[in-house]
Amino acid sequence: MRKLVFHLQTTLDNRISRADGNLWEPFPWGPPETEYLTSLFRECDTWVLGRRMYEEIVPWWDAVAADGRPPDGSAVTAADLEFAAVQHGLRKVVISRSLPASGDREVLAGDVAATLSAMKRTAGKDILLSCGPATLARLADTEGLIDEYLLSVSPVVLSDGPRLFDALSADLALELVAARVFEAGCILARYRVTPAPVEVSRPGDG
Repeated sequence: MRKLVFHLQTTLDNRISRADGNLWEPFPWGPPETEYLTSLFRECDTWVLGRRMYEEIVPWWDAVAADGRPPDGSAVTAADLEFAAVQHGLRKVVISRSLPASGDREVLAGDVAATLSAMKRTAGKDILLSCGPATLARLADTEGLIDEYLLSVSPVVLSDGPRLFDALSADLALELVAARVFEAGCILARYRVTPAPVEVSRPGDG
């Protein structure tokens, strides 16, 4: 069965952006981090994203893949070009009730958890998932759906902004299966979801 791997950038205090939606500065990310992330993206053939993440991430990288430069004219490295090509080749599925489907994206508007569960049972490589806290909470609370969390943790603490796991209604038990520490300070950590422990009643309980 294919694995569903959640991926996102976070700060040390688990925020995914500032309150205004912008990323933090300094942002400790360069060619070594990009090359490593690209190697992990190669293990997947599908990227499922929330609508906002799709609109903020994919067009930027698709422009790099197509023209060798991003829409904002910023400089890119050889590692960026390689990542752009790999992500461009992924099947894109967007979680949205209003965004229309197009030739380069599918849209998932119904039962997201059920659809992802069915997708895991089809042939193919692993599936990436990137979405905000509200959508993540609904999916993370579905037992057995998300198999791993791949988190890029920056050495920054923010005073405000949304936290990745704030909306969860159930605890998550995780096992660290891989970690890479980079000179700039970023850590890419991969966690496997472990089964929740079974509560055993003891004599006299209740």
